[in-house]
Amino acid sequence: MEFLSVFVLTLIVLVGLVLLLQFGRVPSYRPTRHAVRELLAGVLARSTSSEAWEMFLGLPIVHDEELEQIRRRCLQIHEGDGRQPAAGEGIDGYLYDRAGRERMAQVLAELDRLIAAEPVYREF
Repeated sequence: MEFLSVFVLTLIVLVGLVLLLQFGRVPSYRPTRHAVRELLAGVLARSTSSEAWEMFLGLPIVHDEELEQIRRRCLQIHEGDGRQPAAGEGIDGYLYDRAGRERMAQVLAELDRLIAAEPVYREF
């Protein structure tokens, strides 16, 4: 009797695990253009946390190539490239110094142009 109860319990756990793996979703990072816009505006307004910013910079965006280009430009500002040095650390709650925020404002303006040019979808 003990063997049967352990067998049934194990079977239930394994079936539950298989169902979770079969129908569960893989966690993914899929920010929208508006969410990235809020993140960039938060860098300029001191409301974006460093953790959220590091996550944005560190995870590639595979679902939107133009948004990935925006992320790469932000990464170039953060780490520097052959033409410009990395943005300096900001003070008083800012992530970057004044020059870095000016470069970030240019990226934000480009993202605003992308958002304005995207088609409008309506569901009826």
